[in-house]
Amino acid sequence: MGANEQTPLLEFKNILKQYPGVKAVDNVSFSVNKGEVVALMGINGAGKSTLVKILSGAETRDGGDIFIDGKPLPSKYTPNEAKKYGVGIIYQELSVLSELTVGENIYLTNEPLLTKFPRFIDYKKLYKDSNKQLAKLEAKYIDVKEKVGRLALPEKQMVEIAKALAVDCKILIMDEPTTSLTSEETSRLFDVINSLKQHGVSIIYISHRMDEIFEVCDKAVVMRDGKFIEQLNINEITKNQLVESMTGKVFQKKTRDIDVSVKIDNRMKLFEAKKITDSQFIKDVSFHVYENEVLGIGGLIGSKRTELARMIFGADQGIQGEIFLEGKNIQVRNPAHAIEQGIGYLSENRKEDGLNLGRSIQENIILTDMKPVSKTMVMNKKKITDVFSKYASNMGIKGNADTLVGNLSGGNQQKVAIAKWLHAGCKLIIFDEPTRGVDVAAKVEIYKMIKEFARNGNGAIVISSEVEELVDVCDRVLIMSKGEITNELQTNEISHDNILSRITSKGR
Repeated sequence: MGANEQTPLLEFKNILKQYPGVKAVDNVSFSVNKGEVVALMGINGAGKSTLVKILSGAETRDGGDIFIDGKPLPSKYTPNEAKKYGVGIIYQELSVLSELTVGENIYLTNEPLLTKFPRFIDYKKLYKDSNKQLAKLEAKYIDVKEKVGRLALPEKQMVEIAKALAVDCKILIMDEPTTSLTSEETSRLFDVINSLKQHGVSIIYISHRMDEIFEVCDKAVVMRDGKFIEQLNINEITKNQLVESMTGKVFQKKTRDIDVSVKIDNRMKLFEAKKITDSQFIKDVSFHVYENEVLGIGGLIGSKRTELARMIFGADQGIQGEIFLEGKNIQVRNPAHAIEQGIGYLSENRKEDGLNLGRSIQENIILTDMKPVSKTMVMNKKKITDVFSKYASNMGIKGNADTLVGNLSGGNQQKVAIAKWLHAGCKLIIFDEPTRGVDVAAKVEIYKMIKEFARNGNGAIVISSEVEELVDVCDRVLIMSKGEITNELQTNEISHDNILSRITSKGR
C-alpha cells in the first residue's frame, strides 16, 4: 500500500533533546503517513537513536511535540505507556532477557492473565500466542519454552522481532533489525513488513545496509548533527545521492588496495592453524595468515566461522590441532593466555562480550593491557589519559575520557572496542563482524584501521557476513561451510559475484 496524503499517522514538531555540551536532537520536524516505511538515515551520532528513544518513551524530550493520529502525546511517558499509544520498537542492541523463556520475553510486561482469581500469568495462552508470533516470521523452529540465553544470536534477533510484533502497534520502529539474520530470515522479515504496510502499520526503519533501504522503504529522512536535513523519495534517488546527503560530502567510489595486497606469496607466514577441530562441528580446518595481510572469512550463518575464531582465541574449549604464531607452536588455554601470546578477538556482539558498557571509554581501552599504565598495581591516571587521547584522536571517538561507553552511538562503541585490541599490542587480531550496526562513514574509518594494523607487520582476520566488506578490505578470502573451508580466493579473484556464488553454492 503506498503512502497517502491524509493526516499523518505520526508527526514530529520541533523536537529538541540536549545533553551536557551537545544537542542530540535539534529542532527536528517531519511526518510519517499510514502504511509507510520511512528510512531514518544518518551517520553515527546524527541523532537517529535518540529520536526513536524519545518516541518509544525511553528518553524524555526537552521541547517540541509528537502527534499520533493527530492526538498529542504527553511531554513525558514511559516505554510501557508508549505501547498503549501504539508504538513498538526493535532495538539495535538486543533487549531480551537471557534467563527468561522465549515466550516470557515475547510477552514481557504484556503477559496474558488467568480470568479467575488469583490472576496469575496464563502460561498456556502465553506460549500458544508466542508460537503465533513466531509463525508470522516462519520461525516456529524456535522452542517458546527454551531460555533465550541458550539461543544463537540470529534466533535471539527473531525473538526480539516477535516481541515487537506482539504489541498491537500503529508505529513500529526497527533499529538495525537484520544485523544477525541470514538472507532467508531477512527475506521473511521483509514479507512481514509488507504485510504490516497492507494493514496500515507505519514503520521507521534504521539500517546502514543500503540494499535493504532501497528494497523495503518508501522514503528516507536524513539527519546530520542532530538536525533534519531533508526527506527523499527512495524511487527518485540513487544510493550515492543518499550517502552524500548523510555525510555532506561528495561520494567517491572505493577502489581495492591492489598494489599492497597482490604480492603476498613472498611474505612470511605470521599465523598458521593446522587441522583445527572440536571433534563435532569444526572439521580439520587448516589455514594461514601472512605478515601485513588481511584475510577474510565468509560464509552463511551456521558455517561455524565464529566458533572457529572463539576456539583459536580460547573463549571456547575443546580445541584440537596446532597453532603457530611467528613460527612458534603455541597453546591457548583461555582468552587471557591468547592475549599474552599476541592474539586478540573483536567479538561480533560488542554489548555482551566486547565492552563494559557501565565503564568509561578510557577504562575500556586499557582493559586488555594495564601494564603500560600501571606500576606495582597502582594505576597512573596521566598515562591512562594519554592512551585515551591517542586513540580518540586517531580513531575519531566522540566523547571525553570519562564518558560511559553505554552512552555512545553504536559506531563509537565499535571504535572503542577496536581501540582496546590495538592497545593490547597483538600480532594477530580476529575482527568478527567489525562494522555491524556502523554507518558508511565509520565503515571507511574502520577499514582503514584494520589495513593499517595489518600493514605494520601484523595480521588481521576479518569475519563478515557482508560480501562488500570482504571485497573492500581483504587481500585473500576463505569460504567456510558447515565447519569446513571450501574455497580460497586470491586478490585478483576477489569480487562480489565470486564470493557470493561460492558462499551460496557451498553454504547449505
